[in-house]
Amino acid sequence: MYAAAEIDGVGVCLTGQRGTQNTVWAVEHAQGPDRASVLLRGAYGRYLSSANGVVATQADLEQDRRPRGLLWHVMRRRGAFLVGCGLGHYLRANGRYLWWRRGVTVAEDNHSTMLLWTVERVRPRLTRPSILDPTYQLTHRFRGTVTQGAVTRLIRFIRCEPNGDFHEAAWWAADVATNNLMQLWLTMARSMGLGPVDLTRTTICIRAGRSGQFSPLQIDLPLGNNRIDIVLVNHATPGEELSLLFL
Repeated sequence: MYAAAEIDGVGVCLTGQRGTQNTVWAVEHAQGPDRASVLLRGAYGRYLSSANGVVATQADLEQDRRPRGLLWHVMRRRGAFLVGCGLGHYLRANGRYLWWRRGVTVAEDNHSTMLLWTVERVRPRLTRPSILDPTYQLTHRFRGTVTQGAVTRLIRFIRCEPNGDFHEAAWWAADVATNNLMQLWLTMARSMGLGPVDLTRTTICIRAGRSGQFSPLQIDLPLGNNRIDIVLVNHATPGEELSLLFL
């Protein structure tokens, strides 16, 4: 089973769907108060968090100073790894005895084997993501039809300069009533006067919080009504990323 960014953009769950983008967590190096740490950024640009002390969640990054609940480190044990955070919690899987429990939680003790994870490196792709790429996203077999009210939200969007910079005062905005990635592109294209050529030369990135890193959006938007910030990045813009899978 793999730790995955839940499709509501908030929770973290276990899944056997290895090939989905939701199971990939990008690694950002950060210095914690007492040790080198990392931030783990999921498919919707949000960061793995243990801030509530009970369950693992996805959280925006609103400040330059990294909260301790978003700082993670790993320790080797029995051929696997403990994944601990700056608040003293450890990432924990569930479902050994109650199979329907698929949420990822956090625990203060580190003795259970449910706290042991393996880490798998994801090979970097050689080309920039494009909206025309096939999507591999998490699905739930028994989830009902998504209603319009469950995905209606305000979208802010902007196209960055060739060097990756943009002006915070220059956002466009639109209300959307779908989480479909292609419909999102069409909404932004109409507002900004973009054409078919831009479709293949632009990567749609999501920025979760004012201090969040740009994260390529390769699947539909998460369910929910919260505002989402989108940054359009030209394919000539430099950048690099390292991603891991937790399983």
